[in-house]
Amino acid sequence: MRYTPPAAAALIALLALTACDNGDSDKTPKFYCPTVQRLDQTSHLTAFLPSRDDVTAEITSATITGVAGACVYEPDKQAVRLTFKAGFTATDGPANNDAPLNLPYFVAVVYGQTILSKQLYSVPLSFDGNVSTASAISKNLTVELPNVRQNNHVQVLVGFQLTPEQQIYAADHPAP
Repeated sequence: MRYTPPAAAALIALLALTACDNGDSDKTPKFYCPTVQRLDQTSHLTAFLPSRDDVTAEITSATITGVAGACVYEPDKQAVRLTFKAGFTATDGPANNDAPLNLPYFVAVVYGQTILSKQLYSVPLSFDGNVSTASAISKNLTVELPNVRQNNHVQVLVGFQLTPEQQIYAADHPAP
């Protein structure tokens, strides 16, 4: 009969246990999810009647109030799926007369200074009755990416799609 030291016996038993792993363990593979946030420079929009920027020509002043979501790993695709929504608030300006609004916004996937993709959407807002402020939440938005370490440096940014005039106005009148 052969003698096996206790430490070696424990190692053999441990190796035998790990060899029996049938894949049903609770180990979740490491996955890399991009961050999602509003782009501050484009998170506020002030719209006016054409060729005007006085207070009586204001159609609306709108803000992206926040962005929230969750990221899941999709092992069958070796990908991550980020699903999120954006919140919006707008005021009914003097030139709008309670008309419904459709405000354009974008979702951009950015790696450093490089825009990997950009998709345009619009959010409808209605001013019912005597209400001067309207709020809305976007539909579910989804971004799917390969599960790679570089996703730690990827940002998903949400912002209003501003015209050149709106960009100038926003630069001259920063949001509070």
